[in-house]
Amino acid sequence: MKKDTDLRRDVLDELEWEPSIDAIEIGVTARDGVVTLTGAVKSYAEKPTAERVSRENVHQEVFHVPQ
Repeated sequence: MKKDTDLRRDVLDELEWEPSIDAIEIGVTARDGVVTLTGAVKSYAEKPTAERVSRENVHQEVFHVPQ
């Protein structure tokens, strides 16, 4: 299982890579494998995408899905 710091970094990297999100004001914390997003997005349309990116990274870790 990944360390919280690795999980946090993976989510941040994915948020930065996702072209439909301006992730500059999104904070990511991970504790005991639980990822929490804080901050703001520029539009409501970006919110579900940010949440999806986070869930996908946690889901991949839990189920060890190869990337």
